[in-house]
Amino acid sequence: MTAIVFADLFNRAYLGAQDRVALIDDTGELTYAQLQSITTRFANALISDGFGPATAFALLSPNTSLALAAMIGGLRAGGAWGNINLRNSLASNIDILSRGVCEVLFFHSSCADMLPEIKAGVKTLRSAICIDKDLADYPSLLSYSQGASEAPVNVRLDPSQVGMHGSTGGTTGLPKVTETGEAFVSMGCVGLMLTLRLAEPPVNLAMAPITHGGGIIALATLAMGGTVVMMAKPDLDQLLASIAKHKISVLFLPPTVIYALLKLPQTARADFSSLRYLISGAAPIAVEKLAQAHQVFGPVVCQLYGQTECGMPLTFMSPEEITAALTDASLRHRLGSIGRQTPNVAAMEIMDEAGNLLPAGEIGEIVLQGPMVMQRYLGDPQATADIQKFGWHHTGDLGYRDRDGYVYISDRKRDLIISGGFNVFPFEVEQTLLTHPSVQDCAVFGVPDEKWGEAVRATVELAQGAQADAAELIQLCKERLGSVKAPKQIDFVAQLPRSPVGKILKGQLREGYWRGVGRKV
Repeated sequence: MTAIVFADLFNRAYLGAQDRVALIDDTGELTYAQLQSITTRFANALISDGFGPATAFALLSPNTSLALAAMIGGLRAGGAWGNINLRNSLASNIDILSRGVCEVLFFHSSCADMLPEIKAGVKTLRSAICIDKDLADYPSLLSYSQGASEAPVNVRLDPSQVGMHGSTGGTTGLPKVTETGEAFVSMGCVGLMLTLRLAEPPVNLAMAPITHGGGIIALATLAMGGTVVMMAKPDLDQLLASIAKHKISVLFLPPTVIYALLKLPQTARADFSSLRYLISGAAPIAVEKLAQAHQVFGPVVCQLYGQTECGMPLTFMSPEEITAALTDASLRHRLGSIGRQTPNVAAMEIMDEAGNLLPAGEIGEIVLQGPMVMQRYLGDPQATADIQKFGWHHTGDLGYRDRDGYVYISDRKRDLIISGGFNVFPFEVEQTLLTHPSVQDCAVFGVPDEKWGEAVRATVELAQGAQADAAELIQLCKERLGSVKAPKQIDFVAQLPRSPVGKILKGQLREGYWRGVGRKV
């Protein structure tokens, strides 16, 4: 059996879009014909140098056109893409590259000063190519590919062939490194192609790193014959200007960026008439912010759910479904949903601790099966066995499904607080705190308590220039959730700690309270 790979999807799009602009960045434009030529020659040059199926490669670069071209070339040659993040610490990236047995690194010239340490720390690394310019020790992508054949690359892969090494968020500890088959990228693109319904080829603004979820959105855009506009550095003013300038129709942002845009005065004056999908992902979006975003950006706000261990999209809540929930009181509860299972997922269920599948309305762990699910965690057989119990992939997210198939996340399994024998879901408390106009973002977690076992505590980041005190926020939670679920203490910080992809690092906030206690719950 032969896998459908991203190159198959791109080749299909190329046949109908050869003169269309595929990529735009600060250096100019690349058409589909140019991108086909660059990536084919690059793939053939890599293969001539011994790059073959499952060769582990990684990209260390800001979002640029040649960075995405390098990634596509590596995929064309049959390589296994490893996703490191430019915003990680150098030590963290070296660790991830080492555990992912990276052999070839594509890097941007702005990262050149990191290469000596990377070469010294990653023993499996055998070559590195500078994406954008020739350096003394490293050829550029274009120089490396010069003279290489433009003949079609005919690398046919088995579906079980390793296609991805993913680094998990590491929000509670060191990132794990996943090993996933070829379908991780291709079926992620197919899922988006089946989910996004557009009358014209999409124009995607890639502000989120293309080394992570933003890359799947960008690749899916190309698979649909669309255009990807690259943003090398996150800048909210440039983001707003680019939407109007390039007539952006698809935009993928983490909730934290959406929250920041909602606070900007200039957002109210921006032109969003071209937007068809403002996709929220990487973390759940607060219901109140979702309603506000719908009002500001229009009926284009949607959200998807995904994981490094099993790709994206896994569920999707469309703009039409969100609009219906905002306008029909009988459907308003759906605003708390992450949507319904997407067509690229074989099965999604709710499971209890004993492995029983639960009926609609009952809370358990969200589990799934499908082609994008990881094969294993590298070097961690116990964690692999735990996440694959009963023949299902365990997401670690607690939730339920309603009778119409909409999935709701209650919380991360490991974040559950048990206070006085009662289950408290931090997500529910966070959603309540976020209804306060002064709260920009927050994190709720359990801390040790002699009387209750665990007490609910919150750390709050206020919006710029806003004011609120702990007593009024605690009272808000008591009124809406009751005293058991209300935080007993609230700390205020200028900025919550975040991972490079924007997820709040609850482990850092929680750690100090549990140090020396001898347990973590």
